[in-house]
Amino acid sequence: MKERFNFSIPSKAVLPLCTIALFIFLLSTDFWLGVQFALIRATITTGIFLFVVVTNIELLVPQLLIKRNLNLFYVIAAIVLYIIAIKILLFLSRETFHLLDPELFFAEHLELKEKLNGQLTFEWIWPFGFGSVFILISILVSTVLKLSSYDERERQKKKELVQGKIEAELKFLRSQINPHFLFNALNNIYSMSYMQMPQATDNIAKLSEMLRYLLYDCNEEIVALEKDITYLHNYIDFQQLKTESLQNISFVIDIQNPQFKIAPMLLEPFIENAFKYSRLEENPEGFVNIELKQKEEQLTLKVKNTVTDNVSRIAVGGIGLKNVQKRLDLIYPDAHQLDINEGEKEFEVMLEIKNS
Repeated sequence: MKERFNFSIPSKAVLPLCTIALFIFLLSTDFWLGVQFALIRATITTGIFLFVVVTNIELLVPQLLIKRNLNLFYVIAAIVLYIIAIKILLFLSRETFHLLDPELFFAEHLELKEKLNGQLTFEWIWPFGFGSVFILISILVSTVLKLSSYDERERQKKKELVQGKIEAELKFLRSQINPHFLFNALNNIYSMSYMQMPQATDNIAKLSEMLRYLLYDCNEEIVALEKDITYLHNYIDFQQLKTESLQNISFVIDIQNPQFKIAPMLLEPFIENAFKYSRLEENPEGFVNIELKQKEEQLTLKVKNTVTDNVSRIAVGGIGLKNVQKRLDLIYPDAHQLDINEGEKEFEVMLEIKNS
């Protein structure tokens, strides 16, 4: 399929090129030759400049530099274009004057020849000297502006691709949240309802609040820290329902700003991991200690829990912590620190996050 040609001068190039074109028009207007000739010459000279610029921006730069297709055809085309432009300027400075007013041309030519005694002056140097300079300037300026515009578009495309990839990965990682907790919570509520326990209504409200957070708030890029804390409180309350005896669980909170912004469901995997592998309902000596602190722009989470003997060393942490590590790398690059210490009987995690 052939690539469709789109005529598009970079927006940033319009003002500089118009300024140069106006400068060339004014400089090419030699009224001592007559108003008619001066305007015609200036108009054609400016037109040549614009032709060179547009051809360079729309054809030569994309084909030679951007596509890196340095074949002989386009190299020759660039050389021919330059030569033609110079020759046309030469024609304008002499032959056009002759065509418009031959008598005035020969009179001026003889007068100049007598004054010069065979030497060159500005009027005769112009086609080769200043004309060449302006053609070179037009090519260089248009090339720089086109490449600058191309680089900016490429950077924007890469940025959009990276952002799209990050959003897709985050959605995938969020979908990896363990659903077993929800099933266990529903089973507990069902048992309470069946036994007509008064706590059933409160737990239904808590579960509803948690589901609302998962379905709606988690679709946002960031949420208030207090919403995450409320979810964690409810999660811990449901963990307490696994056994009738009081479990050794502590949740210490020291928060300066409840509206501190954080990515949703970023802390929950660490809490879930602690309960999953401590198995408090089976180990009377087990514990889960959670400490959450926030001061100024820094948030610190410390989670320490026991590990039962029959839990595999490889299993501790599992896919949940691997996913949260990926999320941290995507959302808080160079703005977080995650330390995991695994002992024989205990497992400890410390996470620090800094908001910029």
